[in-house]
Amino acid sequence: MEGNVTVNQALNRGRWQLKYLPMIVTFGFIIGCFFLVEYTFLGGFIIPIGFILGFSMGWLVWSYYVMEWKIWAYENVRNIHELQRKAVEEKLIWETGSWFEKTEFKNYQQKQKLNQLEKKFLEKDVYKDDISVPKETIIYYSRKTILLMLVVFLGLGFFGVFLLFEKEYLGLLFLGIGIYFSFDQAKKLRDKNPQIVLNDKGIKLKNENLVSWNKIFNDRVFSESKGKSSTNYLAFNAEKIAIDELTIEYEELENLLHVYRVRYEKYNY
Repeated sequence: MEGNVTVNQALNRGRWQLKYLPMIVTFGFIIGCFFLVEYTFLGGFIIPIGFILGFSMGWLVWSYYVMEWKIWAYENVRNIHELQRKAVEEKLIWETGSWFEKTEFKNYQQKQKLNQLEKKFLEKDVYKDDISVPKETIIYYSRKTILLMLVVFLGLGFFGVFLLFEKEYLGLLFLGIGIYFSFDQAKKLRDKNPQIVLNDKGIKLKNENLVSWNKIFNDRVFSESKGKSSTNYLAFNAEKIAIDELTIEYEELENLLHVYRVRYEKYNY
């Protein structure tokens, strides 16, 4: 059965078992305590208990299912390095050796099975060429995305003006933010230059020389969360480029990295 499950399929299953199910259990306990306070004689003291129980039970659910998911995923997914990296980035699992990893429930059989499967980490991930990918991919700023953001920031600026007319000086803040980011988006809208160029020779960023694949390491596409928002990035060597405003999607760019490297290695090794 090895290799018959894709990385994305394994991650989807992991999200349900290790993210959504613990969240449902956590908020189920918390909401349940609010109902008890509202419809029974129990006092408000039960609410903090509900929060403690909710987060504790949610963590227990994660601790119970994480080993089951790891064994299933490591056994059935071929590119185990990519799987582990993405699972850590999405916080489905924790990095090897972290304190949180020690809270995973595992019996003797599971430990033995996991030890056997970890031998797969000695093998490199395997990728194939994709004939649908062109010889070269040129990535620009997405005009639709930039125009949408421009409208949003102009609206923020006009809201600031409205507040100032109402003698609400908080409007200065909104006006300043709106003007600054509107100019930033307008500048990007005028930029017709390629932001990223990918081919079987390497990666070229705007105003920089092409970097050959044999000099590129740790190339990846990943998401980084800050509060409730997240940003997608292309990273390699010391470079880190936000891609959300570009004419490329996360999974498409990830596939391009794999394909162009495969083509480079095919003709150079």
